Amino acid sequence: TGGVQGYSPVTHTPSTLEMLGIPYVGHNPLNSTILDNKHLFKYELQALGINTAPFITWNASQGMLKPRTHARFNEVFGDYSGPFVVKPVSGRASLLVSVVKKLDDLTAAATDVYRATNNTVVVEMFLPGREFCVAVCGGLICSQGQLTKISGPFAFSPVERSFEPGEEIFTSMDKKAITAERAHLIGDNDTLLRQQLLNLARKIYSGFSLNSIVRADVRADTDGTLYVLEANPKPDLKRPENDVISLVTIGLKEHNMSYNDLIYGMLADRLDYMLTY
Repeated sequence: TGGVQGYSPVTHTPSTLEMLGIPYVGHNPLNSTILDNKHLFKYELQALGINTAPFITWNASQGMLKPRTHARFNEVFGDYSGPFVVKPVSGRASLLVSVVKKLDDLTAAATDVYRATNNTVVVEMFLPGREFCVAVCGGLICSQGQLTKISGPFAFSPVERSFEPGEEIFTSMDKKAITAERAHLIGDNDTLLRQQLLNLARKIYSGFSLNSIVRADVRADTDGTLYVLEANPKPDLKRPENDVISLVTIGLKEHNMSYNDLIYGMLADRLDYMLTY
């Protein structure tokens, strides 16, 4: 379901299923491409009044990226001169994502990403605070084998991702297994933060008219203000085993849900939506 080739490969599977009239669990083609193309997602976040890290996009068709004379760059970043995060506009697993400390190194970093992807590059402000994630899905959920329909989207337990010494961006599960040492639930002693993250997740789900699960990745600045970085349209749903956990399933026990409840609830929610609307 990651697709085959082209600029929006994640749309291939849902587009084919739509064309053939086959029902499926997952995002429709429009939401798939908005979620997978980080700049489109961030523009829509801004339209919804949701904080996201200040950013610009660049690709080789615009000529060489020269930050000091780039009108849009100066409009967005002003006197800010780094550090920056440089990453592909589309893609998962934190591949080709880097932190660039100096303004003078930005051109080379963006060019390297473009050469590797032949696609647009995102340059955004690096946020030095804590990092969180929270998953959200539709309002028909399963707990202890029983289906319940709530009034809005269901947000899972918020998680804080811990950085190892020298780590500035969270290393993907594709490179390093996610264990209890690298991620932990936000406790009841931080009620305000929990509620902020839950509200953010629900606002994203409703604002984008989503019909399937996403995991929102959120980072704080030095003052603790939260900024949504992206929403993963294909979050890890692997069954946890041994000491390897999933950022989505780590808090299922808080909701009296088993792994089977999670999967069954996603199927039931999709069926409910299609049969109702």
